[in-house]
Amino acid sequence: MNVKPLAVAALLAMTTSVWAAPAVQSVDRVLAVADKQVITLGEFQDALKRNRAALPKGSSVTDQQLQSQTLSQLVDHSLMVQMASRTGIQVSDTEIKQNMGLVKKTADMTDKQWQTAVRDALLVEKLKQRDLYSKVRITDAEITQAIDNLPEKEKKQSSGHTVTAYLPQHILIAVDSKTKDADALAKIRELRSRISNGGESFESIARSQSQDPGSAKNDGVLGWAVDGMMVPEFENAMKSLPKGALSEPIRSSYGYHLIRVLDTRQQDAGDAELRAKVRKQLLESKSEQLYGNWANQLRQNAYVSVRQ
Repeated sequence: MNVKPLAVAALLAMTTSVWAAPAVQSVDRVLAVADKQVITLGEFQDALKRNRAALPKGSSVTDQQLQSQTLSQLVDHSLMVQMASRTGIQVSDTEIKQNMGLVKKTADMTDKQWQTAVRDALLVEKLKQRDLYSKVRITDAEITQAIDNLPEKEKKQSSGHTVTAYLPQHILIAVDSKTKDADALAKIRELRSRISNGGESFESIARSQSQDPGSAKNDGVLGWAVDGMMVPEFENAMKSLPKGALSEPIRSSYGYHLIRVLDTRQQDAGDAELRAKVRKQLLESKSEQLYGNWANQLRQNAYVSVRQ
């Protein structure tokens, strides 16, 4: 059964006999194909077992619904890993070592399999940052309002020390399935030349050329940021720039940036940590609203087959 686009729920409704695999059937049997990767019955059964264990007590989710959700997750994850690799997103060995806690190691998982699982999780996260989170705009006013709505005990508590906050401005040329790395780099270099030669302002180019729609309409200004709020490559460049200086092209999982720091300030570390936490929660909430359409688009551009 070949489907393009894939409607996983509809597929499952027509293939319920797939899940009732006889005991003698090999768990290595190919259950589904997602573009150039296969999903085996064993992988599905392991994921289903984890999802069952994670269900809250008294959940009304039926077993068939859980099977549908599990297959959807496996297909989506596979397509995302492939899209990330195909469009130039990379994960270093250092990143893998620093994030081993991202994936729980099971008893039957080798160290190599564990590292691969962590790598894939990081690839998916970077893909989401580039293609999903970049479309979400979180303003300082929204963060302040969300904090105001928190119970008093969760609001600001002074930590006794301060951290540096930065107000960055950027221009982004994305690297994605439509734009090659070399083309994006050539474009960002051209824009930097137009700014550094004095012919055009950073603000006007950000408004007309930046592919970060959230900040572009605000002259490229991103809002106050502290440690952990930006992807590492962006954050490292931001923290090293003198105020008002124009960066060289900076490559991140989103693409290429030109960065300028408009201002810095000292703020209580407790307040900074709370604002970073609330910002992440708002980002995840808004991203969740966009996720369905984004995942559907991935499937529509993919070859997917569920095997009988």
